[in-house]
Amino acid sequence: MKKSLRFLLLVALALGQALSAWAQQRAPVKRPNILMIVADDMNWDSPGCFGGAAPEITPNIDGLAAAGMRFEHAYVNIAVCTPSRSVMLTGLYPHNNGAEGFQRIRPGTPTLPAILSEEGYFCGTVGKPLRQQDVFHWSVVYRWQGTGDENKWGRDPGQYRRFARSFFQIAAESQQPFFLMASSHDPHRPYGGGVSGDRHFERAASSRKYRPDEVKVPGFLPDLPDIRKEMAGYCTSTRRLDDMVGVILNELAEAGRVDDTIVVFLSDHGMSAPFAKTNCYVESTRTPLIVRWPGAVAANQVDRRHMISTVDLLPTLLEAVGLPSPDRQDGRSFLSLLKGGTQSGRDAVFVQFHHIHGRKPYPMRSVITRDHVYVFNAWSNGKRTYSAEPMAGLTYRAMKRAGEKDVRLSKRVHHLEYRTVEEFYDLKDDPFCLKNLAADRPAAMSAFQKQLRDWMVQYGDFALEAFDQRDSPAALEKFMKDYTERSGNEVEALKPYEEAKRYRF
Repeated sequence: MKKSLRFLLLVALALGQALSAWAQQRAPVKRPNILMIVADDMNWDSPGCFGGAAPEITPNIDGLAAAGMRFEHAYVNIAVCTPSRSVMLTGLYPHNNGAEGFQRIRPGTPTLPAILSEEGYFCGTVGKPLRQQDVFHWSVVYRWQGTGDENKWGRDPGQYRRFARSFFQIAAESQQPFFLMASSHDPHRPYGGGVSGDRHFERAASSRKYRPDEVKVPGFLPDLPDIRKEMAGYCTSTRRLDDMVGVILNELAEAGRVDDTIVVFLSDHGMSAPFAKTNCYVESTRTPLIVRWPGAVAANQVDRRHMISTVDLLPTLLEAVGLPSPDRQDGRSFLSLLKGGTQSGRDAVFVQFHHIHGRKPYPMRSVITRDHVYVFNAWSNGKRTYSAEPMAGLTYRAMKRAGEKDVRLSKRVHHLEYRTVEEFYDLKDDPFCLKNLAADRPAAMSAFQKQLRDWMVQYGDFALEAFDQRDSPAALEKFMKDYTERSGNEVEALKPYEEAKRYRF
């Protein structure tokens, strides 16, 4: 009896010691920190270091580029905010992570903050909301005081300063490496504007206000007075974005964390203008990617050769901090490029668009190289008209009015509204995709058709059958009918989740 009791006591003691040891948190491994700053609706060439939309528009972003590497051929994979950020944080194309429009990613999908949290990182997000705590597992989230229209939030660099300061302090006290994603609401509409007296309207004045005569009208838009007026507001908001970048970088420096932090800056997609946001053109998806990493990435570097996209960010950052990527990945690491090397298979990127809130989807696919763009518009039938948020501002209305007297501009507007099933552009002669060559160069286009199809097969794109039947109007209409029903049902099914989480996509 005594032996049995002693044996049980020894077992209990051993189990207690084992459980106690298991319960002790492991000391976090010393790894680099990650700071990712994402602009909202900013064209790739708006920062001064990429050309500049106005004089002295982004001094802080330019300084960041001077201290690291910028990429001339970096792209996002979808030109709308929530899906674009979802690609960045999953390493999966939208049709594979579930966020084709304003939707949550599929439960169980590995995400960058969730992976880093498991490895001892302190993970936070501030700015444009992408909470979905059940899949992202943020350690801390800044929750805006107001409710309703998110365009009223995130326009005050001071808010970002206060959050960043607290965040860096907590990370230091907990002795954890950190990942902070700071997502600006600028330069998304509403543009410009100073301090507001409205309750919970977190908006500050930009450090510089631009006049219409100071701005540069992008080459894919006509130079009209109202477009200049809208561009002036856009540039003022872009300068306020740069103010936000400046305060976060200052807080990082005050915390003494510059040397051990990888800083990534980019935009979620192109500006909110016709032929940019919510499309699959160069101006839709090209992004001003900058990476600063003292001691690992040399200063003043420019990669003008390789084409990369944001589906590559997760595997790159995980490799950079010494962690493996999930088994299921659509992207691949470009860490070797950051360290001055080269990488094969970097001659094309693939982008897509689906829908916003499930209503009126406009499924598109595109393959973009340095010299050409091929676009497949499954929705175009000569009758269905395209309508999206970029057509809500002064620019589209100015183009429409001017087209009443200008035949060339009238054709441009008509193409925006109706498209054709296929588009093909030669970027060497036409960098702004103004002349569709699909009917004129079918032989040249065929290589890009094959390239897109191979990608669709490799990554399981549900639009493959529609692409293969692109010459059949009846087949495309059936695809559109089925996809419209499916996308609408998926968004409708999210409503209980949104209500339960008090979160609106």
